Order: sequence, then C-alpha cells, then structure tokens
Amino acid sequence: MNKISISLRKKLSDFIFKTTFSNLPNEVIQRAKLCSLDLIGVSIAGACQTTTSIIKGLISAPAGKKEITLWGSRQKVPLLSAVLLNTVQSHVIDMDDGHRYANGHPGAVTIPVAVALAERENFKGKELIEAIVIGYDILIRLGTAINPELLMRGFHTTATIGTFASAAVAAKLLGLSPLQTENALALAGLQSAGLLEALSSGETGKSFQVGKAAQSGVMAALLAQQGADGPDLIFEGDKGFFRAFAGKPCDSDAICRNLGTDFEMTNVYFKKHAACRHIHSALDATAEIVARYNLTPKDIVSIEIETYTIAKNLTGHLAIQKSEISAKFSTPIAIALLLVFGQTDSTVFKKHFISDPLVQETARKVTVKVNSDRDKTYPKERSALVTINTKRDSYKHEVTYPKGETENPLTENEFINKYEKNALSLYSKDRVHKIRDMILNIENQDVRKLVAMLKAPSQNAKA
Repeated sequence: MNKISISLRKKLSDFIFKTTFSNLPNEVIQRAKLCSLDLIGVSIAGACQTTTSIIKGLISAPAGKKEITLWGSRQKVPLLSAVLLNTVQSHVIDMDDGHRYANGHPGAVTIPVAVALAERENFKGKELIEAIVIGYDILIRLGTAINPELLMRGFHTTATIGTFASAAVAAKLLGLSPLQTENALALAGLQSAGLLEALSSGETGKSFQVGKAAQSGVMAALLAQQGADGPDLIFEGDKGFFRAFAGKPCDSDAICRNLGTDFEMTNVYFKKHAACRHIHSALDATAEIVARYNLTPKDIVSIEIETYTIAKNLTGHLAIQKSEISAKFSTPIAIALLLVFGQTDSTVFKKHFISDPLVQETARKVTVKVNSDRDKTYPKERSALVTINTKRDSYKHEVTYPKGETENPLTENEFINKYEKNALSLYSKDRVHKIRDMILNIENQDVRKLVAMLKAPSQNAKA
C-alpha cells in the first residue's frame, strides 16, 4: 500500500479536524472577514444575472425542506440546492477572489458552503471563520501542486479542486471524525469535474460547474457522515486524482509543508475588473496610459500587449460578439470596453456593450503577443507591457503585479467601494453598511443574523 498517498489524505484530514479559531493568527482571522465581505458583495451583484435566474428556476421546483436562505432572494431551499445557487452567483460576474499559484478561486467554493451549514446548524461566527480558513488552504495547496498541468490539460481548477475545498468546509462544520473527513475528501475527488471549454461560449456553464463543485463537496461530507467510504489512494493512486487530471504525481510533502501554521488565504488577490485575472495587468497598464495622456479610442492607431504564454493562450483572441463569458476572457474586448466606456465591472460586460461598433473597432486594433522572458517569472509575476500607438506618438506602461495582489493591494477605499458598488445593485446603502459591519465583526455574531440581512428586500424594493 502506498503510504505516501495515505499520508496525504490523513494529513489533510488531521489539519481539518484540529484547526480551531483559537489557533488562528489575528492576520488570518481579519483576512477571512475581508474575503467574506468581498465575496458576499460579489454574490449580491451575481443574484441579478441571467445564469442565476435560470438555475433558481430549476431548484425552486422540487419539493424539499426549506432550510437555507438564497442570498438576494426571499426563498429558502434545501441545503444542497442553496449551496449550488449561492456558489453560482458568487462566481458568475468573475469578480471573486483568487490565488495566482493555485489558478483558482477559493472564496466561491468555500464561503457559500460555510455560511449555509452555519445557518443550518446555528453556529457562531468563530466556527464560520474556522471553516473558511480551512477551505481556502485546501484549494490553494492542492491547486498549487497540480498546476499548471491541470490548466494546460483543459481542466477548470475551481470546479475540480473546489470539490475538495467544499468537502473540507462541510466536514469541519458537520463535526466529522478524522476518518470520516478522509472519506469526505475521497468521495469529493470522485465527483471532480470542470472544463475550460466553458470559457469560450455558453454563458451558464462556467459558474454552474463551480456551483456543482461546492454542492458535490457537501454531498461527499454528508455521505461520509452516514458511513460511506472512498478510495484510500484518491490523490496519488495509479488512477487517482493527480495522475488523471495532471498526468503526474504531486509532492505530498510540499502540499503539507507548514500545514496549520502558514495559512494560504493571506496570499489571495481581490479583483478590480470583472474579467479573467490574466488580463488585469494589461487593463491596469492601459488605464494608466489613458489617464496620464488623456487618450480616446479615436486617437488610437494600434495597441500592442506583451505578456506570458498562458495569458496569450487563454485571452489573446477576439471574442465573439454575442458571448459575455467569452468577452471576459478576451484581452482585446476587455481593453476596448475600458477605452470606450471607462469601466470594467460586471455592468459593462453585456452583449449590447460588447457588440457596440466602437468597441469592436477598438478591439481589432489590439494585438497580443508572448515575450518568453515573462514566462520565466510566471506565476510569481503576471506581467504585461502595453504600448498604445497614436498618430502623434507611442506610449508604454508595464505592470508586474496587477491591482489586488499582496504586492499591489487594493486600498481600503478601493476595497470598500468595490463591495458597496456590488451590494448596492440590490440593497439600500443602509443595509449595505449593516452587512459590512456584521461581517467585519462576525466572530461575535450569530451567522443567522447575517443571513437574515442577505434576504432580498420585500416587494422588489431596495431596503
């Protein structure tokens, strides 16, 4: 029997079981609250999206226990349905947090699960924070170990690794034993699925597969609670997760290095733009040039983006006009939207803006190319050099770390403004501020009090 593989499963389980609020550094606790505030703001804005409405219509039909609140709604639905939808709307506008080494978004598959189970079990905020921190660590450590091979083979990290993170959160809040937690992780791995083809077209697919990852992780924990077991070698078996999804073994010792003492959520980034993270350096550089030289789209003859290979492969194309999701993964379209409309939040990544003649004309002026030297510093640096050529002159600006990384963090005002703009899409300013204050003091709150604030205003009016 492969003891290394068993050791990984057991070490992760022991970490989940032993981690408590009392042994978390204050920096990690504060970061968990900021991640929650950011994610819930993003999710509130996501409640208004078409994909959210489609899935809400499906899950509202079946009978079941009305136990968990749908954020931004006045409905309660069964646990698994609520986890699915609240996760979908947390990911649908592409502004949820992420981790550059893991190539995934831990908040979306962690925070909705934790809040749902804390609501069901009537937990305090301290238990919520414990579970969130654990979920982030699981996704980031596993995602970092298996990438970039996972990504290059066409798998979506958040949707695949996300099942493990969700299962870890659920195992903690359900009070599973170490062995039950091991089986929850194993059963989660059997359900991992998610393809990057969803970035090309199909508006519903990308966020739906992330919602399914969260739902599958909770299902795995519930099964383990009832005595179900999963493969001992789920991670490193000959037909286990690492070899199937990455075609390679992974270093278990590296995954578990400083586990329980170094918490990875302190290294997540927060998004400024509602687009693929690999575009953000180019967007930041373009915005700097435009602001400095007061350029308009009509001034521009051509735009050259120099970046690294993964950014070019994922986002270097001109997106089709009718696809919002494709536009979020298209550097030419994102740059054009910024130049034409002066913003890159979720409100501008809409079909009528994407197909605007000036946006399309400007996007065709953008060329994306690879500089192999930038590959040498990836993923530590996600850099881009932007050159904007006009009839009069050429202007250059380089960004090494896009806004929101720990090396280039959002200011406090930028962070709060992002949260408020997203949350104000549904709630009044007074409620937006109350939600903010509750989250920033969540360790002293009942989670159900927070959830009550996340219900939709009555009679479709902001409240």
